[in-house]
Amino acid sequence: MKLERTEIFGLVRRPASFNDLLNFITSCAPPNSSFITRMWRGQGDINWPVHSSGYRRCIPNSDLELASYEKRLLDEATHQGYRFVNGRELPDFELLARLQHHGAATRLVDASRNALVALWFCCNSEPNKTGALIGIHTHHLCGYEGQLEIRPYREIIEDLKENENLYTWEPPAVTKRIASQNSQFLYSKVIHEKTGNLVLPKEEDVTIVISIRPKLKEECLTILQEAFDIRQLTLFPDIDGFCASNSVNKAKYYNNRW
Repeated sequence: MKLERTEIFGLVRRPASFNDLLNFITSCAPPNSSFITRMWRGQGDINWPVHSSGYRRCIPNSDLELASYEKRLLDEATHQGYRFVNGRELPDFELLARLQHHGAATRLVDASRNALVALWFCCNSEPNKTGALIGIHTHHLCGYEGQLEIRPYREIIEDLKENENLYTWEPPAVTKRIASQNSQFLYSKVIHEKTGNLVLPKEEDVTIVISIRPKLKEECLTILQEAFDIRQLTLFPDIDGFCASNSVNKAKYYNNRW
């Protein structure tokens, strides 16, 4: 696989085809690791830093500023009654995740446990620009899959102050969208680096960035839809996703696979 130099991420890998990409992501273990499990994020433009939406909204000078913003967001959402879902009271981080999935700006950065899902998000936006598929090896992350996060927001933020690592958290599959996207969140204390506000591990082959050029984006979207049934209708299996898949800017038979 060829290498190319980028402004934000430096040297990145550039696959020639979908098969070239698939061969790499199924064998890209870092040194001294026996497994290839990563958290994956797809971005439509490789020139975008990995910023959380909360960071982009607030442009905070410190983590304290971002935490103050998120605490106010949680308080306002609680006042509006969004903390209760089907009679259940959501802990702080579950509420934050719910707000994130509905478009609110938080420190949580969307990722997926499924590389092909992240690839779809990379390829589905900015069709004329080179995108980025970013994979972070789980051995270098704090947090796991399938674990509750019931601590108060204050305790979670206190942990961040004393830890320079990147965290990951799997939200409960309380919506079809979270389940179908194999959703996982990434978050860390606020930093100000060229690559973004997340603490991305710098060890060899731990954080990998793969360049997805426009022609390859088109090829990947076709294969993802036809061979893996990964497409807008299946990744967003709710009324919002259904309507978006049948909006005025979609072709008449956009949702038909054959």
